[in-house]
Amino acid sequence: MILKDLKKVSISELLIVALLIIILLQRCGGGNPEHPTAPQITRDTVWVQKDSTIISKPQLIKTESYAVPIDRWNTEYLPDTSDMSKLVKQYEALVRELLAKNISSDSIKIDSIGHIYITGTVSKNVIIGRSTHYNLHYPTITTTITIPEKKRNQLYIGGSVQGNQLTPLDQINIGLLFKNKRDQIFGVSAGLDMNGQIQYGISSYWKISFRNDKNK
Repeated sequence: MILKDLKKVSISELLIVALLIIILLQRCGGGNPEHPTAPQITRDTVWVQKDSTIISKPQLIKTESYAVPIDRWNTEYLPDTSDMSKLVKQYEALVRELLAKNISSDSIKIDSIGHIYITGTVSKNVIIGRSTHYNLHYPTITTTITIPEKKRNQLYIGGSVQGNQLTPLDQINIGLLFKNKRDQIFGVSAGLDMNGQIQYGISSYWKISFRNDKNK
């Protein structure tokens, strides 16, 4: 029965089909070259606040003594042997000076992100304590690179049914759709109606770009 139907196809119909195939092949090979979508780069900046105090006690590593002749001593440290009461007062003053706690502070600026404050305590000619306080405000930048999926040729197979008001099921079709990397779609289909007539067709679709799509 199929052979009989094929014999009924006229030469003009075959020429029309051949012409449509040529047009589709030209469309498939034409158009602008494929431009791959550029990776999307997103940068997010978060400002980090660091405020903390560290208390430490430096360890004495080494003590070096230097023998300085008495004649080179500062006069305030020379013992006054002429009067015992003066000598006692001089000794007490030296003890108070040695046991006193001398507290000093300093700050270091780190570019534009903040300061570090250092406080040290010295007694008996030794650093007995130190605290470091820092207040920093600096940015952390996270860069996210999203690489779009590479476009590939795709092939679909499917079918459809057709009908009308008098005959709800009038024709059954089966077809193939081909989608290339330029988002162009081409299709071929064949069908059989209720009278046993073979129907065939080709199709072509192209993507419609809206303004929002162009801005992406």
